[in-house]
Amino acid sequence: MYIPKKVVVDLTKFRALMGCNLTEEKARYIWGKNSVKNSDISFGKEQTNEYVDSKIELAKKNVKFLCVGNVVKFIGVSGSVAAGFAKEEDDIDVFVVVKNDTAWIYRALLVFKNIFHHRIRTKWDGERVKDKFCLNLICEERDVVFEDDMFNFHELMYLVPIFNEKYLNYVYSRNVWLREIYGVKGELMVNRVSVSKRMNVFFKILNFKAFFFQLVFMILSKHSPEIPRLKENFKRGRIEFFPRDYKEKRMESYLK
Repeated sequence: MYIPKKVVVDLTKFRALMGCNLTEEKARYIWGKNSVKNSDISFGKEQTNEYVDSKIELAKKNVKFLCVGNVVKFIGVSGSVAAGFAKEEDDIDVFVVVKNDTAWIYRALLVFKNIFHHRIRTKWDGERVKDKFCLNLICEERDVVFEDDMFNFHELMYLVPIFNEKYLNYVYSRNVWLREIYGVKGELMVNRVSVSKRMNVFFKILNFKAFFFQLVFMILSKHSPEIPRLKENFKRGRIEFFPRDYKEKRMESYLK
């Protein structure tokens, strides 16, 4: 398998927007060591960031806190920390996959737990979010398929697993465009984990109630929730708490 040169150039350009390099080590992870060996592409040097390392270690220490309700299938650090350009005052973005029909149950349990520990970023933290966890994306197993663009390619390739690492290959396998468009090596696309079936009616109803009551709370506490978006994602099996246009803004910068 050869490295698709245009993809490398595009990924290098995308990472340059963050002040980061595409290293040979990461290229080997994505496309395989033989592809790198036979390539005439020049890669960037490994960059060190003390805050990235410390924040990932902190996330690993808090896996038990994030695993509530016996429904978590995967946890990965994403965002600026995973990408390698975190600042001292940054929070820690976390991507969580849970069993089907449990996303809002999981969130409710975590919100309740956070009352006593305050490790999850909340509206009331303002700018004081250093080392707080930001659950910007919670997906049920049925909805780990993402759009085929450079933003998502980068996010998936730079995810840092901190719980059930082998599950990441299942996520990759569901996104066949990683192989078809970006030439990701076949080894990464092989799923070696069992996937839970849809939960029973009891959990389906309980998850809906958890969604409804949390939505009401958001409205009453003036969180200004995007109700249509929340309803649409509920049907899909996903919770998103990043701005709708976040990815578009990043992509606009990349496409300039």
